[in-house]
Amino acid sequence: MARLAFENITQAMQLLEKFPFSCRKASANDSLRELLISFGVSGYVALFRIENKEKSTILAVRHQREEDYY
Repeated sequence: MARLAFENITQAMQLLEKFPFSCRKASANDSLRELLISFGVSGYVALFRIENKEKSTILAVRHQREEDYY
Protein backbone atom coordinates (compact mmCIF):
# COMPACT_ATOMS: atom_id res chain seq x y z
CA MET A 1 0.00 0.00 0.00
CA ALA A 2 2.80 2.44 0.87
CA ARG A 3 4.53 1.70 -2.44
CA LEU A 4 1.33 2.47 -4.36
CA ALA A 5 0.90 5.74 -2.46
CA PHE A 6 4.51 6.71 -3.18
CA GLU A 7 4.14 5.90 -6.88
CA ASN A 8 0.91 7.89 -7.08
CA ILE A 9 2.46 10.91 -5.35
CA THR A 10 5.56 10.73 -7.56
CA GLN A 11 3.46 10.56 -10.70
CA ALA A 12 1.34 13.53 -9.60
CA MET A 13 4.48 15.60 -8.96
CA GLN A 14 5.26 15.42 -12.68
CA LEU A 15 2.45 17.93 -13.20
CA LEU A 16 4.57 20.53 -11.39
CA GLU A 17 7.29 20.24 -14.03
CA LYS A 18 5.02 21.66 -16.73
CA PHE A 19 2.03 23.33 -15.08
CA PRO A 20 2.80 24.53 -11.52
CA PHE A 21 0.39 27.47 -11.78
CA SER A 22 -2.50 25.10 -12.56
CA CYS A 23 -2.67 24.04 -8.90
CA ARG A 24 -4.86 25.85 -6.39
CA LYS A 25 -3.49 28.75 -4.36
CA ALA A 26 -2.66 27.94 -0.74
CA SER A 27 -2.66 31.57 0.41
CA ALA A 28 -2.81 35.12 -0.87
CA ASN A 29 0.83 34.63 -1.89
CA ASP A 30 0.65 33.54 -5.53
CA SER A 31 3.77 31.37 -5.23
CA LEU A 32 2.33 29.02 -2.55
CA ARG A 33 0.21 26.31 -4.12
CA GLU A 34 -1.41 22.98 -3.26
CA LEU A 35 -1.48 19.94 -5.50
CA LEU A 36 -4.37 17.57 -4.77
CA ILE A 37 -3.40 13.93 -5.24
CA SER A 38 -6.19 11.35 -5.39
CA PHE A 39 -5.54 8.01 -3.71
CA GLY A 40 -8.27 5.61 -2.72
CA VAL A 41 -11.29 7.29 -1.14
CA SER A 42 -9.28 10.35 -0.08
CA GLY A 43 -5.73 11.31 -1.03
CA TYR A 44 -2.87 13.64 -0.30
CA VAL A 45 -2.13 17.35 -0.54
CA ALA A 46 1.32 18.57 -1.55
CA LEU A 47 2.18 22.11 -0.48
CA PHE A 48 4.80 23.71 -2.71
CA ARG A 49 6.34 27.06 -3.54
CA ILE A 50 7.02 28.20 -7.08
CA GLU A 51 10.54 29.64 -7.00
CA ASN A 52 10.78 30.55 -10.70
CA LYS A 53 9.78 29.15 -14.11
CA GLU A 54 12.11 26.17 -13.76
CA LYS A 55 11.96 25.41 -10.04
CA SER A 56 9.30 24.51 -7.47
CA THR A 57 10.07 23.40 -3.92
CA ILE A 58 7.90 20.77 -2.20
CA LEU A 59 7.31 21.98 1.36
CA ALA A 60 5.05 19.22 2.69
CA VAL A 61 2.94 16.24 1.66
CA ARG A 62 0.02 15.38 3.95
CA HIS A 63 -2.77 12.85 3.92
CA GLN A 64 -6.21 14.44 3.76
CA ARG A 65 -7.36 12.40 6.75
CA GLU A 66 -4.72 13.80 9.09
CA GLU A 67 -6.31 15.36 12.14
CA ASP A 68 -4.90 18.84 11.57
CA TYR A 69 -5.72 18.85 7.85
CA TYR A 70 -8.40 21.42 6.94
